[in-house]
Amino acid sequence: MSNFKKILVGAVFAAATTLGASAANAAVTIHSFDSYQSALNANESLVTDFNAPLTLAAGWTLGGDASLLTGTSGLGAAPAFGPLDPGDDDPTRYLSVQAGQVATFTAPNVSRVSLYIGSLDDYNSITFYLKGGGTQVITGLQLGAISGANDGDRQQADTNGRFTFYSTENIVGFDLNSTTNSFEVSNIGAAVPEPATWAMMIIGFGGVGGMLRSARRKQAVAFA
Repeated sequence: MSNFKKILVGAVFAAATTLGASAANAAVTIHSFDSYQSALNANESLVTDFNAPLTLAAGWTLGGDASLLTGTSGLGAAPAFGPLDPGDDDPTRYLSVQAGQVATFTAPNVSRVSLYIGSLDDYNSITFYLKGGGTQVITGLQLGAISGANDGDRQQADTNGRFTFYSTENIVGFDLNSTTNSFEVSNIGAAVPEPATWAMMIIGFGGVGGMLRSARRKQAVAFA
């Protein structure tokens, strides 16, 4: 096999190995929690705020049998945007996933998702679906370990706020589930892959291209 072919095969193998390793190590992490932060994070776009008429950002869909509610009742509690009860509660519609229900979102390949969660409970859970076919479940217990509590308190700072999730593999959807009433969510945001991620990919492909160009030059010299 010529040196040029050896370098070409090696470069392709290296690229495939890198991509495979990235897929194998893909994971969703809880990046942050911010009490009472109803506004989106910087560089995020609004997916939906559940207000009437219900609209979602381009490429997003919402299915399942969860309810859209206003106010507080036996079916759900309006997420608290501050410590006053009920003066700081979300005055608009929010999503309430009751016992045995599911809210299913499909997403257009995003690397970051944030949800405003109200009265977080340990029986709430989020199942993320990744581009490579994998899934990852984030439980209410895990969320509470970050925020400080998951006891369903309707007003306290550590059960009402914005959770932000990062993923090393693009997210193509997620389910919201609850085994008991209920899982309340308001104001969802998302972002496409970070510029640094794209830069690393471009640098990687540029490196492979440089190896091939160098190999071609060496081969030309050899035949001269």
